[in-house]
Amino acid sequence: MKIKEALPLRLTPVQTILLASVFLTFADNWRLFQQLAARVDLVSVKGLHLLLLVVTLMVSLFGLVFVSLGHRRLLKPLLVAVFIGTAVLSYFTSSFGIVFDREMIRNIHENMMDRNTQEAGELFSLSLVTHVFLFGIVPATLLSLVSINFKPIRQELRSRAICLGCLVGALATLVLVNFKTVSFFARENKDLRSYANPFYAIDSTQKYIRRELRSRAEEKFTVIGADATRRKTSKTRLVGIMVVGETARADHFSLDGYPRITNPLLAKRDVINFKRVTSSGTATAYSVPAMFSLLAPRDYSPEKAKKQSNLLDVIAKAGVKVIWIDNNSSSKNVADRVEYVSLRSNPDPASPLYSDGGYFDEELVRTMERTITESSGDLLIVLHTMGSHGPTYHKRFPKSFAKFTPYCEEAAPQNCNDEEVINAYDNTILYTDYILDMIVGYLDAHGADYDSFMLYASDHGESLGENGVYLHGLPNLIAPEAQRHVPMILWMSTGCRVNNGIVYAALRSQEETPLSHTNIPHSLLGLFEVLTTAYNPACDIINAGRGVATGLLKRTDARIFADRSTNMLSALRVEHALSRSQGDPRISPGQ
Repeated sequence: MKIKEALPLRLTPVQTILLASVFLTFADNWRLFQQLAARVDLVSVKGLHLLLLVVTLMVSLFGLVFVSLGHRRLLKPLLVAVFIGTAVLSYFTSSFGIVFDREMIRNIHENMMDRNTQEAGELFSLSLVTHVFLFGIVPATLLSLVSINFKPIRQELRSRAICLGCLVGALATLVLVNFKTVSFFARENKDLRSYANPFYAIDSTQKYIRRELRSRAEEKFTVIGADATRRKTSKTRLVGIMVVGETARADHFSLDGYPRITNPLLAKRDVINFKRVTSSGTATAYSVPAMFSLLAPRDYSPEKAKKQSNLLDVIAKAGVKVIWIDNNSSSKNVADRVEYVSLRSNPDPASPLYSDGGYFDEELVRTMERTITESSGDLLIVLHTMGSHGPTYHKRFPKSFAKFTPYCEEAAPQNCNDEEVINAYDNTILYTDYILDMIVGYLDAHGADYDSFMLYASDHGESLGENGVYLHGLPNLIAPEAQRHVPMILWMSTGCRVNNGIVYAALRSQEETPLSHTNIPHSLLGLFEVLTTAYNPACDIINAGRGVATGLLKRTDARIFADRSTNMLSALRVEHALSRSQGDPRISPGQ
């Protein structure tokens, strides 16, 4: 006997819709109810009322979609698609705490455009398969056994209208019974809707598509900094290295006070460690363009940034050679008009640095060294690292850097205990410390050949399971500090300091100054001495070391500082000139 004949699974469309709506509400929205429970006592009268209201709202929303679109030949395919799609979304929401807002949709789209199959593959795990099987495949299979008895069209429309009316009526009653409490709760907890699965993801997707279409149709490319020139005060070659970190959170840098020693090498270098830096966003697709955009924060969006010149364009226009070397997914359109090198497009499996379809970040340093040697003139190199990109932290560092053990070796960090996740992540920071030290060491060793600097900043931070949240990408409104407080480190050769009139002691005094990604492009323009109307000296953090009154220093302080530092700068120029004439690459920092 066939299974379908053995089971009395005969339902009306309305019954099918209600059962499916209730299942999706409870099975795929656990994070929503967890958030609700964290904000109100669900065993109280008020809590039960709000719980019933949320359940009714979710069932009504599902019911509205299925009643409107689920006709005779579409109902089952629609339900199957929603079962599976919502199961996938709910896995990432419930397991990682991910919210599918517009920026997360942008991130997904960017990865698809970049054909970044590696990142997608890293998110694939047994936990994902199990979750989708239980909450997607199983209900879809049970649905296939159901025989749906459709009535004549008029009766069908009437029964569906009655069903929808009852749901809307119940929802309205629940709202009106205690409107004051409901309206206050809704107003104070607007972010709760971001956990409504799959409705928030659908709404975010349509908003993203509309913005993209509007951007492509309306905006033309705007040239910024066409007036860029240089007032270079030194004849010595200048080599600048901008390191774009990935997923590094400042509170896991021992330079920032983390009790574990994760920066043993940088601690021995004469670096400036800016401790209070906030990222523009919590996702690469948003933050990386922001790190090079000359737009004010209030005006910034990735769409706008894509449609106008950025820092790299302006520096190149001023006569500096600019090269972007990528070990990540892409430059997110930042390097569209400068030389671009991708280390992940055709990696060599025979390389000792080959790893997981790409390279460890050490390959970036080797490529940087070759690039500097083979080029001439002033140069800005951007190194886009793989850094601490999750969830497979264990793939970001060679085994020799597995100092903190045991560490998580799964693609689903929620399946590891907290200690193992943190150990894996801290090992990536330890490896980043090694990479940055290699860069500084190489530049320092060539101090007699050219002036140089390195500026490192991470694009965003990372959650490591705090409050059940993993990875990154939460909207700025609800993102924890771990996802937005990022490290930023500056190193300058003695020649660079002298020729830029910089006293390190003054610059070091700004380590506690609140900064953001907005400071990066203007600081780089200042270091390369680029004159342009696009430059905002108030955002140039290096000006503090020059004693220039920019808002970082008051005018009176700047004058006192300039008088006090004149003799020191003169002495350093003499020392630097002697060191260079003797060919000694080991120039003392002096300052």
